[in-house]
Amino acid sequence: MTRDSHVRVVSPPPAGPGPAGGFAVPEGGESRPNKPQEAGERGSGMPGFTAGDGAEEFIEAFKGAVLPRDRKATSRDLLPPVLLLAEGERAAVRAHQVMRGLLEVLRPDGAKRVPYAALGPDEIREAAGRRPLTLALGEELCVDVPRRTGGLRLPDFHLMRDIVEQALDPRAPEPDGTALRDHCYARRIARGPLLGALWTLGGEGGDGGGTTGPGWVAELRRLLVRPVFQSLPRWWWGRRRTRRLLRSTRRGWYADWRGISHGRTAEEFFENAARLLRAERGRDRAAAVGRFEELLLRALLADLRRVARPGRISPWRRRRRTRCVFLLELPEDAGGAAAGERFLERYGAAARDTRCAAAVVVAVAPAGGAAEGERGGLGRAAARLRGASGVPQRAPGPLRAVLPEPAPESEALEPDAVSPPTFRLGPVAELTLTGVLVAAVLSGLGGWLLERVPDEPDRSCLGGASSEVVAARPELSADSPRKSYQDARRLIREENARVDRAVADHHGTARTVVHIGSDVAADQEGQRYNAAVPELRGIALAQRALNDEARNDSQKVWLRVDSRNAGQDFADAPRIARRVAEDARKKGSGIIGVVGFSKSLRQTQEAVRILGRAQIPVVGTTATADLMQVDGYYRRVAPTNSREAAVEAGFARRGNIMDDGTGKCSPAAAAVVVKDPRDLYSDEVGTLFAERFGARPVTLEYTPGGRADGGAQGPGEDGVARTDSISDLADAVCERISGNPRTVVYWASRALQFSAFLDDFEDNTACEGRSLTVLGGNDLTTAALAGEYADRPWLRLYHTVHVLPAGHPRLSDIARKFNADYARRFGSHDLWRDDGRAALAHDAMQLMAEAANRAYRSTHDVERSNVQIGLDNGIRKQGASGYLDVGRGRSVPRDKPVIVLHHTDRGSEPVLYCGAFTQNPAGRITRWGPHGEFRCPRDS
Repeated sequence: MTRDSHVRVVSPPPAGPGPAGGFAVPEGGESRPNKPQEAGERGSGMPGFTAGDGAEEFIEAFKGAVLPRDRKATSRDLLPPVLLLAEGERAAVRAHQVMRGLLEVLRPDGAKRVPYAALGPDEIREAAGRRPLTLALGEELCVDVPRRTGGLRLPDFHLMRDIVEQALDPRAPEPDGTALRDHCYARRIARGPLLGALWTLGGEGGDGGGTTGPGWVAELRRLLVRPVFQSLPRWWWGRRRTRRLLRSTRRGWYADWRGISHGRTAEEFFENAARLLRAERGRDRAAAVGRFEELLLRALLADLRRVARPGRISPWRRRRRTRCVFLLELPEDAGGAAAGERFLERYGAAARDTRCAAAVVVAVAPAGGAAEGERGGLGRAAARLRGASGVPQRAPGPLRAVLPEPAPESEALEPDAVSPPTFRLGPVAELTLTGVLVAAVLSGLGGWLLERVPDEPDRSCLGGASSEVVAARPELSADSPRKSYQDARRLIREENARVDRAVADHHGTARTVVHIGSDVAADQEGQRYNAAVPELRGIALAQRALNDEARNDSQKVWLRVDSRNAGQDFADAPRIARRVAEDARKKGSGIIGVVGFSKSLRQTQEAVRILGRAQIPVVGTTATADLMQVDGYYRRVAPTNSREAAVEAGFARRGNIMDDGTGKCSPAAAAVVVKDPRDLYSDEVGTLFAERFGARPVTLEYTPGGRADGGAQGPGEDGVARTDSISDLADAVCERISGNPRTVVYWASRALQFSAFLDDFEDNTACEGRSLTVLGGNDLTTAALAGEYADRPWLRLYHTVHVLPAGHPRLSDIARKFNADYARRFGSHDLWRDDGRAALAHDAMQLMAEAANRAYRSTHDVERSNVQIGLDNGIRKQGASGYLDVGRGRSVPRDKPVIVLHHTDRGSEPVLYCGAFTQNPAGRITRWGPHGEFRCPRDS
């Protein structure tokens, strides 16, 4: 199973809008918010659960089962699997909301707090009778384990997985013990560096290194090297498997399952496994899959029982305070539901046989598709979870509990999340630190370190002499910005007309995506700072490409784009958002979501909040502020301010960016942060950079058009000084860099104010002729690429962008195609080709379209609720701006690329690029620096 085959959490329910997080849907009524949502809250409550009828008691029992107070409970008290049944006409939607609620308990901030795996209806339906469900659960359990707890080692499960996958492969030959051992050992080599290194030393392909060299050397390698490094490790590995699984009384669960007496068989494990495979190949496929499900469950639970044993000395065991959680959302159809319930029955038997109490299993399902059986309330289920004691004599069957119907005026619950203890260090780091401290005390390491003379550090400057592909200076268009803006809108109108013709000719289904963008400046100068034109161009290119796909594939949706102008700096964004919400409620509107919001402003934040209350999915383009995330209906394709600030602070602290005048450079020793406290983006990113840079940087606040209270002020206890004008700001910066020449200026304000600052700094301060190093955000990028800051030899400028320049070798095939399409339509020297805004707008449309197409394939009824569910379930897609891995608790793609460019006379060259540019591991850049000596920040 590849990483891409990991489960997608929770598949879409049948057609029709359903309740979302924090909303209770009365019988036969419209959805309504349970209570007002405060600014910045994630939601008004836990989806799918309402107060009363034992819901609070069940949630508390669920949390207590996941994180028991008694450390020994995870190895002692076996819990029965729980099946929650949703009744009523909207049972599938309710089941989906309950699943979302349980997931939010386990990952309240988008990151795993507890090791868990989840399966949605599509995965269960697809696997029923064809593949064991445990294959997907075991693989997902090992992905993104909670931070600083160490990876889950599941050796028995991985071995049985290799055997079962071999059995399910129709192309595999008839198995025998030796061939099966060799196949499993090859898979084991691929997972472990040590065995892989030994095999490599033995020679490529197992030939002992070939026959190169003199004859006696080749013969010696054949007779000695291959047996020592290949044959002997493989034989020893197979012998250990036999001793542990067939002959060990403590870990021989396989012998128990096969009915073999421990230590009384001369048969080897792989011979027995091959005999099992030959016997199962002659049986019905579904029966064989059920038998393999039992095998995999026992292997997985045996591994979990071992890793969950409590301990206070081992740093790994001390961190494993929680049980592992398995969540299943059973499908509505009888076949898929039956497969899920058979899994629950097999789990109970496997847990009893392996005496594994380290797992919690909860399934949710529409009651109509579930098998008949004794059903109780949530209170009874809670009591059983709390009252588990030891391992029962009989295999525990599924504990069925009926979910209460939500009352019209009931309030959604707001339970605390499962919060296991957090640790400052990971287990490997703690163990290493302990060893280092002991070694230092025993060997006098401290004195040796003091006597060491450090090597001369590398002082070559970052940028200026690189052979990297540059973002070349463009040719400024003679067209006015208004004309470019209108031309982009015309492309969208023409494509909308094409969609209308296709629908009129019965060639497809169409839906509408609303774009909310800003107005464009009327003069040529404003063209350099406004994102409206490239954003519209990116949307137009994406719309055309997506509709070409819909023309060729009847399972895809045609898309109209309704572009709405929110005015200069999004002044009308809240009003436009209210109008969109009103239009979306009209029958037949066809509106499935919104893209846009290229700036992080108070007014765009409010507009996103309004759309979230109307349950309209939103995919943002270039707005990066963390505070834009006001609810679960908002996603974006640009990295957040917190990620950018982490990258930029590390770049300033470690990169050689400060020129001392001799051509040698060193990292910044101090920083001055310039920000606008009334600007959402500027205030947040400036504050985050100051926190991550350290060394108590001074922050200078300046608001255009507004006077600071009481005029210019010096820095207070918080290190913040407020300035009254651009000239005061320039003087304050000059004073700081005069006191410490290794001071970098972090410009968090907008580009218009930066140009005015440079004019005053050059002419009206005491720093005339002094070198100035500036690190700026994405707002400076378009102006820098357009040559706005050229002819200033005293300025050393670094600025961030979200795409690599066109032609860079790290670009994915999708990015190269997008750049070629953009060049054909708008020119290869266009002003906005390399600043990333068009690519991000293109990717926002791609995410919205992918969610719509999934909903159409599943239900043939594309509504906003189904599109939101598609985004919730997770989308992995290659985009023009990098690899898009969103959903499943994430509102921003994981490890979204961040690039730092150095502004030069010939253009801007990349000096740092971090993130997931492609899905391929080779396209995930994790280190930066001239020699790759620095680690890129990673998303949790």
